Amino acid sequence: MYSIKAITLLTGLPAETLRAWERRYASITPARSDNGRRLYSQQDMEKLTLLAQLTRNGHTISKIAGLNCEALRDLQRQTQAPHKDSAHPLPDRIIEALLDYRIDRCEQLLKRALVASEPLEYARDILLPALKKVGELWHQEKLSIAQEHMFTCCVNRIVLSMVNNLQNASANSPAMLFATPSDEPHECGILLSCLLAAVQQYRCFFLGANLPGKDIVEAIHHLQPDIIVIGLVKTPPEPTTIEQLQIVVAAKEAAASTVWIGGDGARYWHQHSASPNCELITDIDHFYNKAQQWMLLDKA
Repeated sequence: MYSIKAITLLTGLPAETLRAWERRYASITPARSDNGRRLYSQQDMEKLTLLAQLTRNGHTISKIAGLNCEALRDLQRQTQAPHKDSAHPLPDRIIEALLDYRIDRCEQLLKRALVASEPLEYARDILLPALKKVGELWHQEKLSIAQEHMFTCCVNRIVLSMVNNLQNASANSPAMLFATPSDEPHECGILLSCLLAAVQQYRCFFLGANLPGKDIVEAIHHLQPDIIVIGLVKTPPEPTTIEQLQIVVAAKEAAASTVWIGGDGARYWHQHSASPNCELITDIDHFYNKAQQWMLLDKA
């Protein structure tokens, strides 16, 4: 449970605003301690974070206070979509260069955007759309496997270089481990999450994609991360992927860590065979906000 002081630190909302939203709009109904002080749950925290972001973007609190977290996230995505389409034609320019096999131009554009963008914007509005478009074009046979591999290697090179430069090397800082289980080859989600974790000064251990569960568990045993981030994109996930994921989730080495699972396949898995030991990450903004909250609480 969170105190009102922790909530103000994590959301940036003044205590007066929190009380006003509770009193006027019943946006949150916190529990009370024995001495009458407000206590906020994790769900309360996530809702207040979303309300804070949406009101800063021009939404009226009276109209959104009664929405649940999922509806607020949908509204946040709708709010971002027009802005992304109009403000970031860059992914289209990157694809044009890739179609001409100009990987040097792709890298130049990506690096230029890196300098001009905030990390979350860079990951969400530039890298993610470009990677998704490359995947779509490959499935449509409009891009060759060679082009897809060239672009993926380019993105990996840029992002992992950033991670190495940004992450906190101190053994006292919290750590995240990133991987996907066997038969899950898509690593763009964990790669971009690794970047956003490094920006927030986590120590990052990027294992990559398509790993047997026992190998992930062995890495957890030696590295002892605070948070394990697993990506699942295939929908539904392959039976082998589920089997190897269960090995990780059930391992005693993972018991002391928090397990976050994200991607389209993670939503499917969460609906059909979710483990109480895992938390579903719905999108890149959700990951960024939870990582930020976790880091601030760790420092408190």
